[in-house]
Amino acid sequence: MDKTQDIMQRVRRIEMQARRLVTATFAGLYRSGFRGQGLDFDEFREYTPGDEPRFIDWKVTARTGTPYVRKFHEEREQALLLAVDASASMRYASGLSPDSKLEYAARIATTLAYSAALNGDKTGLLVFGCNPHIYLPPAKGARQYLRVLSSILNSPSGGTDEDVLSTVDELLRTQRKKTLLIMISDFLFAPDKQAIGKLNYRHELIPLRVNDPLELELPAVGRVHALEAETGVQLAVNLADSAMRAEHAKRVHAHFEAWEQLFAQLAIDNLQLLTNQDFMPKLRALFKRRSRIFVR
Repeated sequence: MDKTQDIMQRVRRIEMQARRLVTATFAGLYRSGFRGQGLDFDEFREYTPGDEPRFIDWKVTARTGTPYVRKFHEEREQALLLAVDASASMRYASGLSPDSKLEYAARIATTLAYSAALNGDKTGLLVFGCNPHIYLPPAKGARQYLRVLSSILNSPSGGTDEDVLSTVDELLRTQRKKTLLIMISDFLFAPDKQAIGKLNYRHELIPLRVNDPLELELPAVGRVHALEAETGVQLAVNLADSAMRAEHAKRVHAHFEAWEQLFAQLAIDNLQLLTNQDFMPKLRALFKRRSRIFVR
């Protein structure tokens, strides 16, 4: 089987999985999970008990002596922007899951893009961590979510984890209108609070961290030859060495703990996912939580 046939089979398989996963319930949760970027200012009105305090306009309140809130109406169109990491590390699969991290990310992205299509919303895509990057401007329709899927699976291989600032700058440059921006990556690059904060200020950012279980905890299987995906360096490693496995686990934990602290400091919703787990329950819970908080 040639590469084109293999890609087409994988596109079809993931497309069918996404169609099965996206029930009317999830499509509704996805729609209600937008936080404010789909709202246009309409008018002021007096505050009434039960109104969101964050919508109080303090200038008008000070001028009139009576609390006033801003009233909004929902935009008819909203946009989803998917930023998917396709670096070499995302192509790793340990065998504990049938999917590589990139294929797992593609399934998530397709599920979200299909939900957007059902709601009549636009979907855009930036595939980073590969050379060249792939950018699809936001567009509507079933063809767009298929473009998203095939662009991820067809992305050039061999890229390295990039400075997150360069990816943020590209996202800000290519997408000026505020969107729901979902970044899917293994987040093996260094945390950058300033860059992520700048991205979250412009867009409604939701990071989805995707890892293979064996990245977090090495198995005690004795001596192995390992290949560093992004440098091509081969290493002989003795995984029977418990001290070495403990040191690896310590460093991995410290790296991801730094990311979790950054997200907490910026109050950014995020998910941590493993490729041997069904992502749908966590994704559904995330949007359900957001719909309760942000939609009245």
